Amino acid sequence: MTRELTRLLIVGALLQACGGEAREVDAAGSDAPGGDAPVLEVDAGPDLPAGPPGRAVHRMTVEQLARSIPVVTGGIAWTEDFGGGPLDILGFLAPTLGAPDYTLVVSENLEPSLLIAKFMQDASQRICAKWVTRDRERPPGERTLIVHDDWDSTAEADVKQSLRALELRFFSRRIAPGDDAPIADLYQLFTEAAAAAPPGKGPDDGWLGVCIAMMTDPAFVLY
Repeated sequence: MTRELTRLLIVGALLQACGGEAREVDAAGSDAPGGDAPVLEVDAGPDLPAGPPGRAVHRMTVEQLARSIPVVTGGIAWTEDFGGGPLDILGFLAPTLGAPDYTLVVSENLEPSLLIAKFMQDASQRICAKWVTRDRERPPGERTLIVHDDWDSTAEADVKQSLRALELRFFSRRIAPGDDAPIADLYQLFTEAAAAAPPGKGPDDGWLGVCIAMMTDPAFVLY
């Protein structure tokens, strides 16, 4: 209840309690002892059409993430070995990330959160480093991070060819060969990361930066 509405209610209650005769006010603002006061008509304007109902943004479930990441990377998941063998970090952190255990939690909160964003940041750094190392050592036909033949190539045509393939792999977005606008930022990221890398590490750091950027893109986990 606003302060003005509260004030009006109090004034109305006082008038009724005092039994005073209410006086009407005409359009000019002067008191009129009885009689009909003029009615002011206000044009509210045309009716606005109702917009489409909004749809809330959701994120993938933990289970969907666990299935999607290896598909995108060609089999690489976030695993760590602390001395007891490989540990699936996503599975280990699933309860913390909101996955239901069907004992205390029976449904998963799919609202985007800083916790999921932090997880994807950490996961991308570990997964992308493994992806770069694996693809660099594989023959061209078995790579999944890049599609051009020469791993050490930083030629614009080669880099953009692989960026288009990654857009399709991560986001199911097919970009025409002559359309450079959707990959302009990623191409700039690759060139800057490659230029700042130690000698001989340019392509490695370039593709590492691209991979992290795409895996932490909200479009990868939100729908």
